[in-house]
Amino acid sequence: MKAIGILVLVYVITIGTVSLVHSAGPSDERARNAFKMILSQADKNKDGNLSLAECKAMFKDAAIGEKKCSFWDANHDGIITEDEYASQAMSLQRKK
Repeated sequence: MKAIGILVLVYVITIGTVSLVHSAGPSDERARNAFKMILSQADKNKDGNLSLAECKAMFKDAAIGEKKCSFWDANHDGIITEDEYASQAMSLQRKK
C-alpha cells in the first residue's frame, strides 16, 4: 500500500506538474492544491511543510530525488513550503 502512495506522489510531482504547466499553465490555486495532496502522504512529521528528506523518500532513484527536490526548495533551506512549491510551479510556466 505504501508503494502505491509513493507512486501516486511521484506522479503528481513529475507528470501532474508537467501537465499543468503544458496546458494553460498552473494557477496558483492548482499548484497549492497539488502541494497539499503531496503533503497528505509525504509530510511524516505533519508540520505543513516538506523536508528534503521527506521529498527524497518519494523517489527510488536518489539522484533524481535530489535534483527534483532541490528544484522545489527554491531558497535552499532544506524545507519546501507551499509558497515555494506554488512559486516554482508558476516559474515553470514562465520558462515555457
